[in-house]
Amino acid sequence: MKFVFYLLFPFFSYSQFFTIDDDYLEMYNSSNQGNFSQNTYLNTIDDLIISYEIITDSLPIEWEFQNCFPTCNPINTYSFGPISFPSDSSVYLNGHFYPNGFEGEALLVMELNANHGTQIDTVSWRGVAMSEININEHIDLNSQIKLITNLNGQVVKDIRKEKVLIITYQNNQSKLFYILR
Repeated sequence: MKFVFYLLFPFFSYSQFFTIDDDYLEMYNSSNQGNFSQNTYLNTIDDLIISYEIITDSLPIEWEFQNCFPTCNPINTYSFGPISFPSDSSVYLNGHFYPNGFEGEALLVMELNANHGTQIDTVSWRGVAMSEININEHIDLNSQIKLITNLNGQVVKDIRKEKVLIITYQNNQSKLFYILR
């Protein structure tokens, strides 16, 4: 009986210190926009000490990022903490991208480490910055368009209902358009 107790004790002694509302956040915006961001919340269950480290930063060379946890840190801060939070609190956790006028796609992954490694979790932000284009004008002025479809491959008759368009041209090249409203 003691053997079973010692075997199962580690499973019973594990305690979760925090949860994250959303651990994968996507955002789309114009490359001319100064910055764009998306936030979530870290919810504490117990009193804890937490720090973070950016473990993935796949950004265009011209871009910068910023994290706000619980307040905004300097641009391109790769680690922060440790900082204490009381139990039953909801802590603001935000990621900003600064495209600086350049189109591109970025992925930022933050690893959160609570109570000296007893709980580790990650939050990811994916951002896409595109140049601004009037899609109606582009379609009307371009006689080389062969087909307009959505992400499901369905032919689009009314672009007002779509968020993403794939335009295939007469030369069989395709271009992806994100519709920002």
